[in-house]
Parts: sequence; C-alpha cells; structure tokens
Amino acid sequence: MKTTGEDIFKALENADEHYIEECRQSGSGIKIKTIWTKWAAVAACGVIAAATGVMMFAGRSDKDIKAKSAADQQMADEEATVSYRVPWDEYAMNAKYETFEYNDVEYVSMGHVDKSFLDSKLTTMTLETENYETNKKETTKADIYSIKDLSPSVYLAVVFDDGSVAWYDDWKYSPDCKTDMTLDDIINDVSLEKTAHVDYAYNDAETGRLRKYTNTDISKLLDLLKDDNGSYNAVYEGDAYESDPDINLSVTNDDEYYIEGGITISFYVERLDVNGTAYFTANGDLYVQLFAGDILKFDIGGEKAEKLENWLNENCEYTDEKKNAEVADDVDPSEKAVTSVAKDDSDMAELILDISTILRTLGTIPLQQRTAGSRRNTPMR
Repeated sequence: MKTTGEDIFKALENADEHYIEECRQSGSGIKIKTIWTKWAAVAACGVIAAATGVMMFAGRSDKDIKAKSAADQQMADEEATVSYRVPWDEYAMNAKYETFEYNDVEYVSMGHVDKSFLDSKLTTMTLETENYETNKKETTKADIYSIKDLSPSVYLAVVFDDGSVAWYDDWKYSPDCKTDMTLDDIINDVSLEKTAHVDYAYNDAETGRLRKYTNTDISKLLDLLKDDNGSYNAVYEGDAYESDPDINLSVTNDDEYYIEGGITISFYVERLDVNGTAYFTANGDLYVQLFAGDILKFDIGGEKAEKLENWLNENCEYTDEKKNAEVADDVDPSEKAVTSVAKDDSDMAELILDISTILRTLGTIPLQQRTAGSRRNTPMR
C-alpha cells in the first residue's frame, strides 16, 4: 500500500487528544520549534517523526500542502494547527534548558537517557535560559557526562539538580554543516555495532514477494560495508529529499516501512531510545536516516549492496510473502510461499518448497487450517 503525504495529514488531523495531552505533560512544547528546524522531524511523541520520514520520500510539493494561516481563525478553526503554551513550571528541565555550549560546540536537547548509560563526568556547568512568562533569565547547575560508547564531541548527557537526565547532540551534526563528515563518522560516532540492534529487515526484490529477515546481527551486517582498511568509505551525495524526492516507500500490515526494489534495515539504539533506518538499492545507493533526522544519500557501490543481500539470505532466517494479496483470508497458504529458512539448513528449505508445490497442485489445504498467524504475517493490504 502506497502512503502519501495526504494520508499522513489526514491521520494527524484525527490524532487522539490523549496523545496531545501526553506530549504537553512531557514538556515537549518548547522543544518542538528548535528540533523541527534541526532534524525536520522530532516532536509530538514520535507521531510527526514517523510522518516526516515518509513525506521526505513521497515527493510532495509545497503547493499540495494547504496551511490555514489567517490570524483571525487560527485558534477558532478546529482544523487549524493545534497551538497552546504550556505553563513554564510544567516544562521538564531539558525543555527549559534547550541548548548549552561546551568546548565551543553548541548542543541541543533531544530526549531523556537512563543514568545507567552515563560514562565519565566531564564538568559541572551553570546553564542559562529565559522564562518566557516573566522574560527573566534563570540558571541551574548541571553535571555534564559522556555517554557510553558515544562520541562526546557529538553526544553528551546532562544531569539536572532535580535528578532528571537528558541527552544532547551537536546542533550542527550534519554533512550540510560539516563538509568533511563521512558515513564512517555517522556509524562510529554512535558505535552502531555496539549500541544498536535490528528491529526488522526487508528485501523487496520486485518478484511479487517481500522477504522479511529475523535474527539479524547488525555488527556482522556493518562489517560488509567496510573496506579493506576497516572504514565505511562511501561518497556523500546529499540530502535525499533534494536529490531523490520520488523514491517510493511502502508499508506492511504491521506499519513497517520498506523501500521498493531494495533492502530496508530498521535499527534501534536503546540508550538514546531512538530509531534509525538504512535503505539500500541494488545499484549501491544507501539512504541513512539517523534518529528522525535528514535522510542522507551515500554511494556504497552495487558490489557491497549485492554482498549484503547475499549475506542476509545465507545467514538469517526469513519469510517470503506474496505482496499483491489484497485479502489475506482469500489467499491459499501455498500461494503465499511462506518459507522459514534456518541458517545452514538449505535441505530443509528445499523440502518445504517441494511440499508447498505438492499441496498447491493437489489443492488439499482446508480453509479451517489457515491459521491466524499465517494471515497476520501477510505484509501488504
């Protein structure tokens, strides 16, 4: 099922007030403006983050986005943008103290981090902000820490005097601001091989079937992208929104996005409680979206992309599912070609395929044996 920008806006219009209230209580109100400017999508308890990632690939033009901006109806019109100001005392500390400077780098608040991930204490600082209700400056003492396995030149943690802990990152952490930044920097600064695990991996080979992998080891997957010197050498080709606005994403019944005609790797970094996604195409293009930020394009070469696909097929369990099944209940299991393959068990895989062929020929699978589990795994509506 194709998801368009229009679909996303309709979904946001129907957002439950309960979730809006959760965002208000979390103190995210003051953070939205700054983070939106930097990342293009971190706000509203993750809903807008997911929507922005899809819109970047949807190629939606500005003229399609009709914003109601008349001042006389901004608050009265129920369809206008929801806008309210949270009382200052209800903001979390990292929302009040949105930015700070350390070692000539400006850091911006991104979210909460568990104390168990703190590493070394670097310094104690006096942070300063302005109370928008009183227009007066306020200060607080805060301890600055590095975060385990993360580069302190990019990521830091702040422990406030009320006991809350938040993580911050370099405001200008983007190839657009750091022209010498590489794929090697992006992967190593957050130590993805140590800090991340794969949520899901999809392969859309344009054969009418979608392959989903499980038990994917991200460290071994990343090894495939290294050169002989152990570096992630790749040519940076710019922001994907500007260079490839029409790249197509589809979504499964489990609301998991994948790129058409390529491989999708979705990963999760627990210590920062954030997700990232990497999209690989057969010709060697790699699109990386780290923590709901800009989707950046790199050229890793078709040889590495092929090596990655072969490794997934040979080392990970997977399931093949028919993509064009409109109604899962009407699809015979033999037509879904569901094939779970264990590592180093090619004989079993061939046996399953042979049995599937025989059953399809004989047509002997009763309707009542079509389990809910097999239907649930059908990816496309």
